[in-house]
Amino acid sequence: MISAVLFAIQLMLHPFHVSVSEVKYKEEKKAIQISVRIFLDDLEVALQEYSGNEKLDITMKENWDFVDEHLGKYLMENFRIYNEKGQMSTNYIGAEIEDDVMWAYVEIEKVRKLKTIIIWNSILTETFDDQENIIHFRAFDKVKSARLYSGTEQKTFVWEE
Repeated sequence: MISAVLFAIQLMLHPFHVSVSEVKYKEEKKAIQISVRIFLDDLEVALQEYSGNEKLDITMKENWDFVDEHLGKYLMENFRIYNEKGQMSTNYIGAEIEDDVMWAYVEIEKVRKLKTIIIWNSILTETFDDQENIIHFRAFDKVKSARLYSGTEQKTFVWEE
């Protein structure tokens, strides 16, 4: 009975686990720009596990360098992009907190042509069984979207100019 009550309270506080990634191909800059939005409380649990620091508070300014370093590494491991030649080189730009979410920014430079892109997104799937990662990919005035989750972490996007 007590565990059922605790589960109901947990659902009321945070009923789902989701991240949203905006991926944009900037043809004039020959770059792919990515912004990832993750709920702070979910990210904090994942970074505590990832860094081994169980008491990490990601909202405290004095922890920011540690958080930023580990968040960058975490994203590079859990959000990968491939083209026909293999994994593309990503640059972690940084992150910022807005209300109850963390925005993280990544960029891929020197993207000469955009045709077939595979996105692997396993953000938080190791932490939450019900984690869903939504991707909105914008290129050539079109938007393609995908919903990824544990067991289905990748999506292929094909762009015809």
